Amino acid sequence: ICPLQLGTIERCIKLYSNPGETVLTPFMGIGSEAYMAVKLGRRAVGIELKPSYFDLAVRNLQNIEASKTGVDLFTWQQAQAE
Repeated sequence: ICPLQLGTIERCIKLYSNPGETVLTPFMGIGSEAYMAVKLGRRAVGIELKPSYFDLAVRNLQNIEASKTGVDLFTWQQAQAE
């Protein structure tokens, strides 16, 4: 495993995308690129085949979503359904 540093990911996202755009990460892993994209005001689409990596990516994205809005995406969806 060779993890990419968040600082490097942040610089790339700032250079090659604008706020509100969507960042595609076809080999998502634990979701570092998607995490940083959401943190910087972008949307993200990620693809990961390994279930354990995908589960960790979902947890990481739930954490960043909750820290930005106070509620996570899944809690919001449940509240909207009620």
